[in-house]
Amino acid sequence: MKRSRQSRFGWRKLLISLGVILALYGSWYYYHQTQAPLTVAKDEAYALADKYGHLKTHTAFYRYNRQETYFTVAGENQRGQKVYVLIAKRGGKINIYSQDKGLTAQEVQSFVKARYRPKKILNLALGLYKKQPVWEVSYLNSKNQLCYDLIAFKNGRIVKSIQNL
Repeated sequence: MKRSRQSRFGWRKLLISLGVILALYGSWYYYHQTQAPLTVAKDEAYALADKYGHLKTHTAFYRYNRQETYFTVAGENQRGQKVYVLIAKRGGKINIYSQDKGLTAQEVQSFVKARYRPKKILNLALGLYKKQPVWEVSYLNSKNQLCYDLIAFKNGRIVKSIQNL
């Protein structure tokens, strides 16, 4: 009697352990599969940035989604200049902007923090809006409401602002 109770308990522990392991593996697999397209896009963006922007280092990657999707790779080119290589997802058109000709990601973050005092900055990305380079910033304000700004890369002017979504 004792022996059968112990063996049932052993099997139960084994089945629960296997269930937990399978659930963890399934979660990992699902996450990996959902991230695969972004990983591929990122790798392609790095390759294009290296080829056309002549980058020797990468310091950041941004994804901008507005009317069109853009991938931006920040880095340093072979001449030692810090640049942003902006790549259109559709058509693959490439624009290269010198970081010293406009605002950097850090400057935009500082500007948004000083002006709006957000609880959290959710996303920061460089892209094109009406053929002009802009920083797209989304953040949560002090009331936990979603806010969204487009800030001109060249002069820091607010191109578009949507507050309290």
